[in-house]
Formats: sequence, C-alpha cells, structure tokens
Amino acid sequence: MLYTGILEVPLQGIRQKVRDFVLKNDLFPALDLCCGPGTQAGQLWRRGSPAVGLDINLKMLKYAASRRRQVSFLCADAARTPFRPATFRGIVISFALHEMETEFRARLLSEAKSLLAPDGRLVVVDFERPWDTASRTAYLYVSAVERMAGRSHFRNGRDFFRRGGLRALLRENGLREVERQNIAAGTCAVVLAAPL
Repeated sequence: MLYTGILEVPLQGIRQKVRDFVLKNDLFPALDLCCGPGTQAGQLWRRGSPAVGLDINLKMLKYAASRRRQVSFLCADAARTPFRPATFRGIVISFALHEMETEFRARLLSEAKSLLAPDGRLVVVDFERPWDTASRTAYLYVSAVERMAGRSHFRNGRDFFRRGGLRALLRENGLREVERQNIAAGTCAVVLAAPL
C-alpha cells in the first residue's frame, strides 16, 4: 500500500517513542485508536502484551490484519467504541486528531478518557503550532504534505493549528501532560497525558 511506503518509514522513530512510553509505563492492555495500517499496534504486540487496533476504514484494517495477523483489529467509530468504560490502561492516538473536525476531536477524546482505567494514560502524537524559526520552517514541509491529503484534511489541519495544536487541544479537553517529547524541530510531540 502506498500509504506505508510514503509515511511509515519517516514515522519509525516516532513509533519507537510511542512504544517506549507504553512499555515504560506498563500501559497494557493498550488500544491504538485510529490505528490506520496497524504498525503501532503491531509493535506493541511484539513485546508480548495485549494490544488492539481500531479504525473506521475497513480497507485499511484489512491491510493491517494482513500484515499483523497476531493483532486484533476492530472496525468501529473511534468516538463510539463498543468497549466498556475503564477497559484499557493505555490508549494511543497517533497523528489522527489534526485531520478531524473540531467537534469530532472532542468526542473522540471524551470516549478515550472514558475507556481509560483509573491509572490509565493516553499517548498522543500530533502537530504543534509553530513557535520558532526551526518549527516554522518545518511547518512549511508539514503543510505541503497535509495539502496532498485532500481538501477537508488540510482544512481541519489548519483549524487544528489555529486553535493552538496538540498542547491546546489536550488542555481544552481536560487532559494534563505527564511527560512530553518534542520532535521534528518542535513541529510535533509525543505526549503522555492523563485526565484532570
């Protein structure tokens, strides 16, 4: 699949950071919300711990399942999952929030918080608003790639940046940062977050 060739190689280091956050904090069982091609869920499973991938795109899930036969994948709406509350100690949301409409972002994060066990954590990866010369320069590259993803994706991404990026989104949705690693010249971050 073209998606894997274009995006997965550059994301390898980020996927490793996510896995490290999950392993270091023993966030299992883990749910990879909006899992796409299943790469992150597959990396978590290889460590011998339970992980589930969920996405609404059936074609993408079929591709994920063909590559990661040992992982359980489920086709469902990430803002209305079939899971019981407090089911997961870890929930991963990787580069999905910026492409969603504002209302859906809030619904998805509300659902994610409800699925967390009392000691659970979210591991969220997404873009940050440019704040210095290096991040503004890197943003030009990000913006070009996002434009290729389609009109609504690009429009939602611009809204995400206007609203302050990942840091602002987490705060607005009742989440506090526990740990953060800025990456790619500060254009994005891997954040371990907990409900307030």
